[in-house]
Amino acid sequence: MKRLFPILAVLTALMLGYAVYQALVVAPTERTMGDVQRIFYYHVPSAWTAFLLFFVNLVASVAYLVKRNPKVDALAMVSAEVGVVFCTVVLVTGPIWARPVWGIWWTWDVRLTSTLVLWLIYVSYLLLRRFSDSA
Repeated sequence: MKRLFPILAVLTALMLGYAVYQALVVAPTERTMGDVQRIFYYHVPSAWTAFLLFFVNLVASVAYLVKRNPKVDALAMVSAEVGVVFCTVVLVTGPIWARPVWGIWWTWDVRLTSTLVLWLIYVSYLLLRRFSDSA
């Protein structure tokens, strides 16, 4: 397994580089939005990944409450941490796209606001877990 990690790391770096090239150079420019549309190649997959990881956190947390398995608790913690990272990407790239397209950085739409509240809840969850005295 130790030999496999460097190979997979290099392969992942190459594939990410290829994806960046495809998104920023090869993909055609959208007619009405122009180049700012390219941010969707990062924004939308990050949103899907964040919401999937938060669902994994929900399932793992319920499983931990039922079975008290420390491995499931670790899965809940890791999925929340990585989910917050992806949700942060969503909350940063969204306004970058919105400013040239809508003319404002933020609108208090239900989807946008609920994503912000979800991010705040998970950041609070991680802070509570980090600074809690329980084992």
